[in-house]
Parts: sequence; C-alpha cells; structure tokens
Amino acid sequence: MSISETLGMIGLNDKESRVYLGLLKYGRVTPAALSRLTKINRATVYSVYKSLLSKGVIAEDLGGKTLYLSPLPPTALEKLIDHPRQELKRREKLVKEAIDEIGLIHSEKNYPVPKIRFIAEENMEDFLYDNGVKWVKELYKGDGVWWSFQDHSVVENYEEWIEWISKTKEYRDKRVTSKILSNDSRIEREMEKKIPRTKRDLRFLPRLNFTASIWISGDYMVMVVTRQHPFYLVEIHDSTLAHNMKEVLKTLWSLTDSKK
Repeated sequence: MSISETLGMIGLNDKESRVYLGLLKYGRVTPAALSRLTKINRATVYSVYKSLLSKGVIAEDLGGKTLYLSPLPPTALEKLIDHPRQELKRREKLVKEAIDEIGLIHSEKNYPVPKIRFIAEENMEDFLYDNGVKWVKELYKGDGVWWSFQDHSVVENYEEWIEWISKTKEYRDKRVTSKILSNDSRIEREMEKKIPRTKRDLRFLPRLNFTASIWISGDYMVMVVTRQHPFYLVEIHDSTLAHNMKEVLKTLWSLTDSKK
C-alpha cells in the first residue's frame, strides 16, 4: 500500500495528500511556491491547506509579512483517528504505518517551529491539551516559573484543562511553579483550594481588571481571550518578546509583595 493510499484511508483526499506530502518534502514554503512544486492550481492549494489546517496536521506561520505553511510532525496524524469505536484499532494501525512511512521522508527533529499561530475557538481546547506539556517543559530551561496575568474567565471556561495540567508529571516536577495575577473572583478562589499555593501562587491587584490573559513559558508567549465569543488564542514563539513580557510581569508581581 502506498503512503497516498494510507493517507486516503485515514481521511485525506487525493489533493490533501499531495499538498501534505509536498509540505513534508519541501518544508516551510509559501502557498504560491507549494502550488508550483506540487503542480496544483494556486486557488486549490489555498482551499486544501485550509482543510489540512482545520484537521490539525499543518500550521500557518504568521510571523512575517509573507504567509508560510509548515508541516506538523507526523504524530499530528493521530488527530485523524475518529469514531466509531470499531474503526479505532484499524485506524490506529494505519496512522502508525503512515507515521513510520513519513518518517522516512523527513526527520521530526528538523520540523520548523511556527513563530505565530492563531487558534480559533473551535480548536482551542484540543490545542491546549496538545501543547500544555510542551509549555511546561519549556520552564525547565529557565527559572521554572510560569508567569502570567489572566482574566478569570479563562478559568471558568477551561477549568478542567487547568486541573489536568496541574496533575501531569511534568508540572508536578519540583522545578515548576506558577505565579499568576488575576481578577479577584469566585472561580479563582475555588481554584486556590484545588491546587497548592506552592504550585500555583495566585495574587490579585485590586485596581486592575484583566480582560485577557497572557502566559509566559520559556520562549513562548500565549495570549488567550475568553471574555466573550468567539474565543481565540495566539501562540508566539519568540525569546526576546517572551523575556521582556516576563520582566513586566515580575515588576507587577513585586507590587503585590509590597502590599503584604
């Protein structure tokens, strides 16, 4: 069975397979260049890459004036595994075969990291679960602190994810903790009782009312808007920007120390 046939059996049509394999072969490219390289009409490439984006197997890099597309690691194909249950084992086998075959085309260690990723509301929960541990591991490289200020509505809407991430072995590592500035609210007071202060140090600045959230984890800055629909998330991978925002948060944090 060819890799194109395998991809077809796990949910990618012919053009989606050609575009996806083209990205794996050529790496970070513009849609126009991908059209030339795959010999697929440019308008078709645009519609196909949007479909692949929604399926979570490629990413847009919005870090510059020119739009670039990047393939995600072959393990992203696992998102194509779907119900019904009786199909699950067969699809898992096919996905693993696809990952193995694609691994021959391009080593995962060479995948470019998109500088800016925009995540719409319908994909946010999956994105949080897919990337939470990655953000935690980033903390190992620095001071071990997940610095943030946040609108309490992010806790109201993603409380289960916050509890989940706090229970992962990566977050339970003694090197990791969170320092969070938030709005004084019922949901934040309840969360204080669920996660020890040694792992989630929460403080309030009474004169501030945060209406969005920013998390700093290593070289990542994650901006989350959950006060009103549609929700969205922006992940920025930039060490300079993350460092400067961390320094701002440290300064805000020191203001709470002076009030003790």
